[in-house]
Order: sequence, then C-alpha cells, then structure tokens
Amino acid sequence: MWAYIVRKLLLAIPIVLGIVTITFVLFCVYSPDPARAYAGKHKSEQQLQAIRHQLGVDVSKPRQFWNILTMQFPDSIVYKQSVWSLLWEKGPVSLAIQIPAFFIELGLQLAIALFVAARRGSIADYSVTLLAVLGMSVPGLSVCLGLQWFFGAYLNWFPVAGWSPGFFYALHFAALPIIVSVVVGLGGGVRLYRTVTLEEISTDYVRTARAKGVPPREILLTHVLGNVLIPVLTTTVTTLPLLFTGSLILERLFQVPGFGNLLVNAIHGQDQPLVMFVVYVTSLIYLVMLIVTDVLYSVVDPRVVLR
Repeated sequence: MWAYIVRKLLLAIPIVLGIVTITFVLFCVYSPDPARAYAGKHKSEQQLQAIRHQLGVDVSKPRQFWNILTMQFPDSIVYKQSVWSLLWEKGPVSLAIQIPAFFIELGLQLAIALFVAARRGSIADYSVTLLAVLGMSVPGLSVCLGLQWFFGAYLNWFPVAGWSPGFFYALHFAALPIIVSVVVGLGGGVRLYRTVTLEEISTDYVRTARAKGVPPREILLTHVLGNVLIPVLTTTVTTLPLLFTGSLILERLFQVPGFGNLLVNAIHGQDQPLVMFVVYVTSLIYLVMLIVTDVLYSVVDPRVVLR
C-alpha cells in the first residue's frame, strides 16, 4: 500500500505543475501588468513600481512562477497581509459551518436513503422521492432566501446575517447557514444513495441472507451499508476540498467572514496573489483527498487491493 501511495504522490507532481502553469499563464495573458489595474489611471511610475514590488511582479516571469510553485506568495493586495495568515484566520470560520453541515447532510442522506430503499414502492418511498426531486429542482438561492425569512424574520430564531467571535455566539450565527446548506444538498444525495442502495438490495447475497433468516435491519446496516460506502466515498472526495475554501454564495449571503467570502472579495478586487494561493491550495487538497479515498476503498471493501 505504501508503494501505491508514494507512486500516487509522484504522479500528483506533474498534475500540480500543470494546474499552476495554466493558472499562471491565464493571469499573465489577462493582466500582463496587474499594477495598473490596482493603481488606476492617475499613478506615477514610482507608485506603480511600488505596487509591482508588493505584488511580486517586479521580477522576471520565470522567477514569479518559481515563487508561486514554492509557495512564496506575496501579501494580499486587498487585505494587506500574508495569504497564509488569511487562511488561518478565515479558514476556521468556514470550517465551523462546512464541517457540521457536511456530517449532518451525509448522515441524513444515508439514513433516509436506506429507510426508503427498504420500503420500495411504499407511500414513504414515493413521498421522499418526490420531495428529493423537488429539492433538487428549486434553486439554492430561493431556498436560502426562504429559510432566511422563515427562521430569521418570521420566527426570529437565528440572525439573518453576520458573525460574532466566541463559541456560543458563533454557534448562534452558524445555525442558519448550516440548515440552509443541509436543505440545499439533501435531495441530490438522497436520490443517489437510494438508487445505489436499491442496486445492492437486489443482489444475490442479499437474497441469500434473507433466505437464511437474517433480520432485515442487520442486512441493511451490516451488508448493504458496507457496499454503499464505496460510492459515498467517491462523491465525498469532491466535497471535502470545498470545506476548506467555504461556500462562496452562502458566506456572501449571510455575510460570514470566512474563506469563501474572502475569495469573492479577492476576485472582485483582482487580488492576484490570493486567487493564485486559493487555486494552488485547493488543487493540493483535492489530490491528497483522491489518494485518501483510494486508501479508504481498501479499508471499506477488502476486495480492493492497492498495488
């Protein structure tokens, strides 16, 4: 297994190199002199040179590329501080919303999918399927605004927007974004996992277990759930990198000072160092999660052997 992991890590090097190269070339083509975009029209050459130095673009292009490749990013031009300090400052705020939402959403998706798949053709199955399709059809922005009005304005349970430091204050502000995130993503996961569960229930080993008198609950939780975890891991790997970068729309609507909101401000402010940093870090996290997923495959399913 260790040889497999090392080989995957080595294969990830040219992928990261390609991502950084493409992003760097796009920035160079789109904004050959970013200092002028930041400075505006009425700036002297000395002021432009100072901005170029701050952005790290006063050196040659190969040197700029090497600095990015070795994670020597200039300070954010919008926030006037290190991009790494911004990650440690804004990242926990995004994780405070994304991690609870991820686990609650995944747990509800699996529980509901197993429940309705075991009762295929029943009223519960048709009702949940209808609600899941309805949830997938309604735009996420509409759901967000509707829940903001219902829980925030009508019931006055949670703040509509904002953030406050401190565990209990942050929990109060994070509750509504977590609810919105769970509701928006629930329908698609239930549909997917219900389909996968139905395929497993119709297999020969499940029919054999039933013929031997194994209780239905044990079949679902012991045999079926173990095989359903394979597609769960596959879909999860695309979600986990987003936990670190946060939800751009969600944090923007709720005015949460997380990494997603920071990234939106960076894009609007043409903050090239911060955008490059986010692209680089997100690609690294995604590649690492691909390797972790392969390893977890072998843990969940003994038939999978890493070679």
